[in-house]
Amino acid sequence: MVSEASAGGPAPGVEAQVIPPARLPRALRDELVAWARAGYPNEACGMLSGTGAHERGGVPIAFHGMTNAAASPYRYLIDAGEQLRLMLAFDDADQVVWGIFHSHVRSAAVPSPTDIGLAFYPDALYLLCSLADADAPDVRAWRIRDGRVTEVPIEIEG
Repeated sequence: MVSEASAGGPAPGVEAQVIPPARLPRALRDELVAWARAGYPNEACGMLSGTGAHERGGVPIAFHGMTNAAASPYRYLIDAGEQLRLMLAFDDADQVVWGIFHSHVRSAAVPSPTDIGLAFYPDALYLLCSLADADAPDVRAWRIRDGRVTEVPIEIEG
């Protein structure tokens, strides 16, 4: 599938930079898609734990599906209680937030202005799954720092 960002340059507001690909096991990618489909017609959300930040060579360990407290097809809000429990568990396991995930039910897997404004974890990747084409879900990864958005290529392993 050709994305907006790969069809002749970056999408508007997306910086063109070379970033090492994010290695994502096929099983985790499949979990993201399944969670997105399970949350439909609302956006689904969750976090991926990892050994360290992607940019420092960290790899994802597990996906943790979470409740979209907004219960909306237009935005997501990770349940605060779930997030606190998960962050404490990551800390206890000496893991980090490798990625923050949510789905877009009717639009491309590109961060919206709201997504960009609410990106508070500069070391985490933001993974989006578009369900706009139900037969071909599209999972893409992004680095969002200080309002700057850069696509991170994904290499599916396994």
